[in-house]
Amino acid sequence: MMVGMPGRSLRLLVRLGTVVAAVAVLGAGLLAVAPDPASAVTATTRRTPVMGPDVLSPAQLAAWYQRHKGSNVPRIPVLNDNVAELARIFIAEGRRDGVRGDLAFVQSMLETGWLGFKWSQIPPDAYNYAGIYAFGGRQSLPNCKNGDSAPSRCMGSPAKGVRTQIQLLRSYADPSVKGMTGRLIAAPSDRAGMATYWEYFGGDNCPCGKLIWAAAPDYGLYIIRMYSQAVVEAGLARPCDPYTAAPPTDASGTGFWEVTRDSVVHAVGAAKWLGDPRKLALDAPLVGGRVTPSRGGYWLLARDGGIFTYGDAVFRGSTGGMRLDAPVNGMERTSDGRGYWLVADDGGIFTFGAAKFYGSMGAKPISAPIIGMERTLSGFGYWLFGRDGRVYPFGDAKSYGSIAGGTLASPVVAMHRSGTGNGYWLLTRSGQVYPFGDARKFGDLVSCTNLNGATRMLASPTGRGYWIATGSGAVVAFGDAKPLGFPAVVGDVPVALLPLDRPAPLTR
Repeated sequence: MMVGMPGRSLRLLVRLGTVVAAVAVLGAGLLAVAPDPASAVTATTRRTPVMGPDVLSPAQLAAWYQRHKGSNVPRIPVLNDNVAELARIFIAEGRRDGVRGDLAFVQSMLETGWLGFKWSQIPPDAYNYAGIYAFGGRQSLPNCKNGDSAPSRCMGSPAKGVRTQIQLLRSYADPSVKGMTGRLIAAPSDRAGMATYWEYFGGDNCPCGKLIWAAAPDYGLYIIRMYSQAVVEAGLARPCDPYTAAPPTDASGTGFWEVTRDSVVHAVGAAKWLGDPRKLALDAPLVGGRVTPSRGGYWLLARDGGIFTYGDAVFRGSTGGMRLDAPVNGMERTSDGRGYWLVADDGGIFTFGAAKFYGSMGAKPISAPIIGMERTLSGFGYWLFGRDGRVYPFGDAKSYGSIAGGTLASPVVAMHRSGTGNGYWLLTRSGQVYPFGDARKFGDLVSCTNLNGATRMLASPTGRGYWIATGSGAVVAFGDAKPLGFPAVVGDVPVALLPLDRPAPLTR
């Protein structure tokens, strides 16, 4: 069924009076600056965030366009009417500013009449795909050969037109844009950062009490419906689209912290931001972390074994400053939080505080680097796991199997014990989940090519589900894990998911 165009009431109403346009010509590119996660609103799956990673590729967007354009003929003069190339520009410009370029492309289909520009006051050679400055009462412009009266609706090129649209979208969603210079356009100052979600973009839909993009009620919802159609037709509705997932009826979990390699901690759901080392000049990047038993603090681990404490986390020592035979790649805390272990690439174990040594792979032959460790439920043992999927048990840890012996197409990046402790999951970079023991598989991301692979996983409080952090920063929920959202802007790959919730009591 073809998506029809709404009536004229959806005409764009961008108020120019307080809109600031940069006078500089478009240069080599503007670098996106991520907002402070301590104050940023975390995107949730119940609404559709303006910021975040794209889901659809240029080819998928172009295919969707071809299916639903009807009799409209694309009019993109300098691109030879190549819709796929225009979609590529939307994705590239969206990633530059942290805006979801695929959704912006869908918006442009609504604003331009599927690139036909029929009954529009803006001509095709304006390369204006969002009706910017086409507020009510302006005379239609036949073409841009002789320019336009101020404010000009003529953008000059597809790249500049798309960039202007993307920057305007970000300025409505991200308050940090207020302090930036060299921008092509910005939202009115009393609306900047007020519309984090597309649901706020029509009529009086914004709880801020301001008109955001169009006078028509539910303008943003109309775009979301069009976008959802494109996602479903691309076969990515679940789990590759982390935005549209509905919470299961027995959803488990209230929050978590996502730690990224650039020293930033993002608080998600009910989790509170407790600090991070982003302003410190670290000798090595972050590679992991652990939460305290009270959930009132966390330790962050750097590649050189440096430990950074926040909240009620207590520093028990580190290998920072030591000369190591191999760099550190993982950590685990004791059950009571009075100590922790660090593990190096060669399988060597370092104990601090009350942590006891139960064995290691140090000085022993290993087939691939050790990339992490997981404590047993009792705390009297641990598993080490290698990049090749081999699992090494120590103390009271039991072996429930491994991926060893085969040739993995993608290396292992994470491990997590099951809720009972009588099993565990291994996760590969491609997003494949391997269950062992009593661990059950609830799904994975192996078929998703749009999320830049997987990096970490976290079991839900019940153990009947899990979250998987992706290379794009999106977090996808499986089983009974509640979709809690993820940071709107992520500057680097996630290196840890830290739970806010304590494990639920075991039931037999």
